Order: sequence, then structure tokens, then C-alpha cells
Amino acid sequence: MGLFDRSGKKPEADVSPGGSTIHRYSNEDWKQTQIGFVEKSAEYGKIRDEIYERRFGEATQVWHEVIRLVPHIDVFEYNRPKLGDGVCTLVTSGMSDLPMNTGHKPDVPRRVEIIFYCREPRKEYSDFMRWLAHFPHDLKTWIGAFHTIPNGNPPESLWGTEMDTAFFLPPLVKADQNLSEELVLDGDPVEFLWLTPLTSRECDLKLTQGANAILDLFQQHKHPFVFDPNRKSYV
Repeated sequence: MGLFDRSGKKPEADVSPGGSTIHRYSNEDWKQTQIGFVEKSAEYGKIRDEIYERRFGEATQVWHEVIRLVPHIDVFEYNRPKLGDGVCTLVTSGMSDLPMNTGHKPDVPRRVEIIFYCREPRKEYSDFMRWLAHFPHDLKTWIGAFHTIPNGNPPESLWGTEMDTAFFLPPLVKADQNLSEELVLDGDPVEFLWLTPLTSRECDLKLTQGANAILDLFQQHKHPFVFDPNRKSYV
């Protein structure tokens, strides 16, 4: 779980009672996103475009990143009738242009993209997804399944809801679970992380009892894969 310490203190890493490693980043750690180009961005973008269209259909909208940042990240919107009436899929494109700094861990993904399911696509959603996508590259770290990233320190509400923390899971939608088998860049399978917002109390439960406690809650409450802005905390 990433926390942000804006006091200028040295970065710390703690372990929660639930076994989560908590990283705290100071101002010195937070690097401004660079402006420029990734060498194979156009090549990788074409590969993603072809696979996205084959798997998701034709994009109904693209939320472009106006400034050419490194990596350049757009957010594509898709309407997929098989997922239900009015369900939209938002997916980043460009996060996987660069491998993350995994510290040579062999069992974690080097390249990822973020996927989110909603009923009313909003620019605020795409902005947050883009910020999350830049996060590991700006901080020279990595993110993966079961990681959490709060929206600031202390966490601020996401889009006026009770939720304030990003939680990443493997995609629940069966059709999206094997995307990494098809999308491979420079020999690296690209994993897709399902963005699932949590409340502070739910995040605290994850820290104290582990990710399985959240998964049990999701199962108990039949947590939908489509984001519900009116959802109340399960804790």
C-alpha cells in the first residue's frame, strides 16, 4: 500500500499486522513526470490498439493525455453489450510502454495496464486512472494485484463518494482474465489490474487482516464488478 508523506522525511517501509508492506514517499521521492517520448511507444500502441479492438470492440471515446508525458497514457472507453446494458469499460493504454521497477522480483508483472468498469464514464475517472498509471513510473516502483493506493494522505474522497482508496485485483470479468496471454510487449506479458475503490475502513481492514478479509467481504456482499458510486462501506 502506498502512502504519501509530504513532510519531507526519509522514505519508510513498514509492515502492517495483515502482512502488507506500507511504503511512505517524501517530496524528495516524488519525481515530476517527464515530458518526452518512449522509443517504442508507436509500435506498442499499435499492438495494443489491435488487441483492444479485437477484445473490446471499437472505442466509443478516447480520453487523450494532452501533454506528451513519459509514458504517454490515454484512456479508452468501450461499450460492451455482453457485459450488460449501459456498462462501460475504461482501460489505460500506454502504461505498459515502460517496464516497472520490480527490483528484479521474478514473480511480479513488469508491465501492466488498468481496467475499470462503470455505468457513467466521467473524465474524473480517466484522470485518476492516468494518475495511477504514472504512479509506479514516477516513483520508480511497481504495482500489482492486491496493492492499495490511497487518494492522498490523509485520503480524500474519490469523486464525492465514501471511497478514497484504489485497490487492484485481477479482472473479475472472465473475458478479460486472459488478456495477458495475448498482449505481450518485448517478451513481457501485460497484466491487467482491475481498479476497485475502497473506503478507509475497508482499507484498514485489509491492512490489519490481509487482502483475504476484503475478498471475503466482497463475496459476502456480492460485490459487483461495475463501480457503484453510491456503495456504502462493507465495514
